[in-house]
Amino acid sequence: MGRTVLIADDSKLNILMITDILKSEGYEVYSVTSGLEVMDAIKKYKPDIVLLDVVMPGKDGFTVCSEIKCNYQFKNLPVIMVTARTEAKYLKIALEIGAFDYIRKPVDAIEVIARIKSALRYKEHQEKLEEMAMKDGLTGLYNHALLIELLAKEHSKQKRLRGSLAFLMIDIDYFKKVNDTYGHLKGNEVIKGVANIMMTTIREGDIAGRYGGEEFGIVLSNITLDKVIAVSERIRRRIALQSFSLEGQTVNITVSIGACYKSPDNDISHMDMIKIADEAMYEAKRSGRNNVKVRTSLAKEEDETSSDKKQ
Repeated sequence: MGRTVLIADDSKLNILMITDILKSEGYEVYSVTSGLEVMDAIKKYKPDIVLLDVVMPGKDGFTVCSEIKCNYQFKNLPVIMVTARTEAKYLKIALEIGAFDYIRKPVDAIEVIARIKSALRYKEHQEKLEEMAMKDGLTGLYNHALLIELLAKEHSKQKRLRGSLAFLMIDIDYFKKVNDTYGHLKGNEVIKGVANIMMTTIREGDIAGRYGGEEFGIVLSNITLDKVIAVSERIRRRIALQSFSLEGQTVNITVSIGACYKSPDNDISHMDMIKIADEAMYEAKRSGRNNVKVRTSLAKEEDETSSDKKQ
């Protein structure tokens, strides 16, 4: 099953009983005996769900649950309170502070498994909803809003660390002609294909998003100007070499790429970077398409331009 459960309970007997139940269902189980240990254990073991006793030394379960739910990183982590207290007021408190469910001691094996499965299904549903909100439905890349947000965050990070940053704007050449000739469904295949090539070309930690329509954006951090040009050229070249089968015809697609490079001493904003990359991309279009233009500022006399290569 591959699911991990963290049990927090000051009774080793209770831990042993619940562990046996969970392991018989294929869960991986970790445990702590104090409320003070829970947050560190969550960070270490990265559980899919937490079973939290209410009465524990150091910190009680309600306090720990509140801390988990106040931490943005763990806001979707399901917490099930486990306690011998049966009064309705404790159930009310648990649900109000963000616990997903409540199990009364002594525990019943069938109930424990059923409630855990229910919580995990809910977690998966929430994660899918969040992914849908963040990702472009066609390409699986970050959507426009999140791409800009991530660029802004990376801009602040690199400014703090005195690192370099680049933003690439990529546009598919003559895309309207593709749609008019082969239809929008085939046009979507081209967009997906270009996105896949981009993702297999950039580094794992780089950020790629669909800027809109047939335009894409890429954020490259801690990179030299020469490497920005090299990466841009590699993307351009790989797309140009890729053949697409559209209505029985083999079609080659090209892109024009504009890039803005920000050195550690450059104080341009992340919005300036988008504008500069956009202008550079249109310059690449005017230069015959299927080439790369890289700028370091809005002033053209300061531009750095890669060699123009046409298929």
